[in-house]
Amino acid sequence: MAKVVISITKRARGIDVQCNPEHENGDSNLVKVIAMAVAAGLAGHVNEKVRNAIEKVKKEKKHVH
Repeated sequence: MAKVVISITKRARGIDVQCNPEHENGDSNLVKVIAMAVAAGLAGHVNEKVRNAIEKVKKEKKHVH
C-alpha cells in the first residue's frame, strides 16, 4: 500500500510544501506509478490552499476592525 505524504515546513524565505509518495516493500509497479501521479496532482492543489491561507492571514492583519 503506497501513501502520499504532505509535509509543510518553515523555510527562511517562506513555507515549503511537498507531496511525496511512500512505497512499501511488495508494492507493484502500477501502485508506485499511481502513487506518483496522485502526489503530483495533489501538489498543485495543496500549494494553492496554502497560498490562499497565507494571503487570508495577511489580509486579516491589515484590515483590523
